[in-house]
Amino acid sequence: MEKYLIRFWKEVEVEEIAKHLIIIGELTGDCANCREININYTMEKYCPKCKTEFKYITSRPAAEIKSNRFSIMKRISDRRQDLIPIDYQDYKDIMGKIKARKLL
Repeated sequence: MEKYLIRFWKEVEVEEIAKHLIIIGELTGDCANCREININYTMEKYCPKCKTEFKYITSRPAAEIKSNRFSIMKRISDRRQDLIPIDYQDYKDIMGKIKARKLL
């Protein structure tokens, strides 16, 4: 049976996700907890700098491939089945709201 990706919503503690998230670019990843860059997301289970365990993964999509985010997440999921993929735009929007509240 062929597998498909589907988005679903669940209430979560975003700060907990941010502590254990690796955000990948085209070649390497960044730790969302300490902002360490150039992490090999295909291999690393822990951040080399802050030693946090990665539990979640997301991709910072390039502008020209935004419409193709599901295929990107599928490729990521195939490479790192131990990590829970999350939607980058959802994460970015929520973190922006949290930062705005802290300013006010």
